[in-house]
Amino acid sequence: MNDRDRGQDKRGRGRGSDNRGRGPDGRGRPSDRRGSDRRGPEGRPAGPPLPDDVVASDLDQEVRRDLLTLDKANADRVARHLVMVAQLLDSDPELALAHARAARERASRVGLVRETAGIAAYNAGEWQEALTELRAARRINGGTSLLPLIADAERGLGRPERAIEIARSEEGRSLTGDEATEMRIVEAGARIDAGEPAKALVTLQAEDLAPGRTGTMAARLFYAYASALLAADRRDDAVTWYMNAAAADVDDATDAEFRLMELSEDMSPDTTSDDIASAVEDVDVVGAIDETEGPSGNGVGAASIDDSGDKDSVDSSVDASGDDVVESETTTAPAEVPPTSSTESSDEKSASSSTASTATTPSAPAPQPSAPAPQPSTPAASSAPSPEPQAPPEGSLVDHYEALLLDLDGTVFAGKEPTHGARETLDALDLPQIFVTNNASRRPSEVAAHLNSMGFSATEDQVVTSAQSAARLLSEHVEPGSRALVLGTDGLAQEVREVGVGVARSADDRPAAVIQGFSPDTNWSTLSEAALAIRAGALWIATNTDATLPSERGLLVGNGSLVAAVANATGAEPLVAGKPAAPLMADAMKRSGVTNSLVVGDRLDTDIQGAHSVGLDSALVLTGVSTPKDLLLAPPEQRPSHVIDDLTGLLDDEETVRIGEQPDWDVEVSGATITVTANGEEPAHEALLPALAHAAWALLDGRDVEAGPVDPSDVAITSGDPDVRSQIDKLGVGDLR
Repeated sequence: MNDRDRGQDKRGRGRGSDNRGRGPDGRGRPSDRRGSDRRGPEGRPAGPPLPDDVVASDLDQEVRRDLLTLDKANADRVARHLVMVAQLLDSDPELALAHARAARERASRVGLVRETAGIAAYNAGEWQEALTELRAARRINGGTSLLPLIADAERGLGRPERAIEIARSEEGRSLTGDEATEMRIVEAGARIDAGEPAKALVTLQAEDLAPGRTGTMAARLFYAYASALLAADRRDDAVTWYMNAAAADVDDATDAEFRLMELSEDMSPDTTSDDIASAVEDVDVVGAIDETEGPSGNGVGAASIDDSGDKDSVDSSVDASGDDVVESETTTAPAEVPPTSSTESSDEKSASSSTASTATTPSAPAPQPSAPAPQPSTPAASSAPSPEPQAPPEGSLVDHYEALLLDLDGTVFAGKEPTHGARETLDALDLPQIFVTNNASRRPSEVAAHLNSMGFSATEDQVVTSAQSAARLLSEHVEPGSRALVLGTDGLAQEVREVGVGVARSADDRPAAVIQGFSPDTNWSTLSEAALAIRAGALWIATNTDATLPSERGLLVGNGSLVAAVANATGAEPLVAGKPAAPLMADAMKRSGVTNSLVVGDRLDTDIQGAHSVGLDSALVLTGVSTPKDLLLAPPEQRPSHVIDDLTGLLDDEETVRIGEQPDWDVEVSGATITVTANGEEPAHEALLPALAHAAWALLDGRDVEAGPVDPSDVAITSGDPDVRSQIDKLGVGDLR
């Protein structure tokens, strides 16, 4: 199957792109231009060379503001790499990605940089890397504009059911304008991947399919509709809509004309390619669907059922969501994938999107081929029955433990969406699962309800919150019937009442204690009441000290920042209940009923350090806050025993994901340089990071190093194998600066 069968656009981007600009090494440019192993004056990898005529001021001034958190020299170099990404995104996706990785190495906590790296990886067909970067950017910046790209990257990884879940989620449905169109194009492609072409047609019929429209977005929509028709074995209608796409494509962004040429080979012998091209030039409006009121209410009806009863026709009363489609008894095999997501809407909103395209800023790709079409026709996960709980695979990570103590946000879910594989993995495991959260603003019943709304099976007895642990801690330090000044939500106040302590709201009530949890209503007045009570001798307990609070918009001020304000005003330090302190973890252990539990979380400074506080093993998941580089830099009290990509890694072989020496990877240390070599043709990729962490910790601790501990800024990780270097680049651990 060639590239055009996957909806390849004419500029050759994405997987299967053409060979324009290839250098002697066959990778797009002479190999020494990537410069991945060269070191700059600051000790960081130099990245690809930067032309002298590319300067930081070439980057849009509004975009440069996002780099103000960096020192000037670093900000200038990052800006120049971003300029190069914008210049090379179309002509040399691989080199653009190399520049994006170099920028990420220097500014991994800047949302703009992570977004650019995600777009560059997506454009180069590096789907897993794209997912990682786009999700990180979304956690930092918030918003929903990246959802279509995230969903399409899931398709690229052969997970159409996950793409459909994202499209049908509350956030996916809330998209408007071109972003909504992008998401429907992605969803339609995913439904074709899953063997549901009729549902793909209905999904696209929610859009404006008036054939006289022109422009890139209209061309891509018509192209996607043509591909869905072809998948539904309606070849003649597909040809008509490829003509519509070609007529609308005034910017020459799709390969609709090439598709028409290919399809013409199987048409009547009297029909020539010139006839097709002439028809495209002359077409103004070509109707392939009835102009009756359709499901979208836009005057475009669903495909009509002709007198013969077309086997793939769809009833016009079908709901536009594509979830309840009336299909015939005969179905057809899925066709290859239509062109999919671009964030063109971001290009048109430069004031609101950091990657909006100007001549000097990186933009999301225009019509982009999706991943190779997967063969299985798996239904969407939301409609599939949950697997029966079963014993974990013998030798797997989870097989070594009697219970799981699971962090929530960033581990089990991200906002309102499950993390990859979380629901399916947890549903399939027959062992105690306790959800442990530092969030003190919601009661266990509310947390369980949130989990259930995403398809998990959870009861409030499985939830342990820092509010519960703080209330228990309070009851151990004050007499029953005492009063405590509560800074927090009504949920925290109720937890206090349930341990026999009264609730005060003013320092004038002479409370015996102050208990402080997060509430969006906390203000100067309430903080001042707490300060007055603490100065008067009240015991002070904090539910948790997380400095930030994840949200869909990014990282907000967390309870730890509010606690710090009171500490600064009083000179006091609170007793802390939540992670990484022991009380919450001890309560979770007690709730599980076993002693051999595995703590699973995404933050080294709370989840993993909390596991250390009670002597439990832990697994870091890379779906949330902490990154692979953070792992390699972790101090001893924040080092996990295992590291996995996401919760599906619980089913991986335990020895493979345990941090330590790995037989599949040969790691040599010389001075401050770690050199990695793969042993065998198919090494376990999930074992690479555990092996690197083991070696990096030894260097940082001074183990086996005569000169003592090595400064992190001096550590370099490399390989003589280009494929291994590529994996190191994807992990973002080329240097530990």
